[in-house]
Amino acid sequence: MSISAFILDPEDDFERSFMLPIATEAFYKKYWEPAAEELGLQWTALFQGGTDVERDDVPSVLDELSRLKEWVLARMSGDEREHMLRRLELLERELPTAYRRGDAVVYIG
Repeated sequence: MSISAFILDPEDDFERSFMLPIATEAFYKKYWEPAAEELGLQWTALFQGGTDVERDDVPSVLDELSRLKEWVLARMSGDEREHMLRRLELLERELPTAYRRGDAVVYIG
C-alpha cells in the first residue's frame, strides 16, 4: 500500500488526474511517522490513516512540510534522504495548485 494525495469528487480533467505520491507504508512508518512524533506534527501524523485537507488547511500543512524538511536534512542521509526531500518538495509545490475551485478537498492517505 502507499500514501498519496488526490482530489475527492473531481469535477474536471485536472482534478481527475491530480495525484501526488507521498510514501509507501513501509517508508512512512520508518521515516515520516518518527519525524511527525518527534516534531509533534498534527497533519503529517494523519497521513497514514487518511485525512481531508481543505484550502484553509494548506498553510498549516505546508508549515509542517517545512519542519519535516529540516528534520530530514538534520537526520537522514543517502538515497532515503533524497527520496523524502523530493516527495516533500513535490507536496509543497503541487498541493496548493489543487484548489482551483474553492470547495475542493484533497484526501491524503
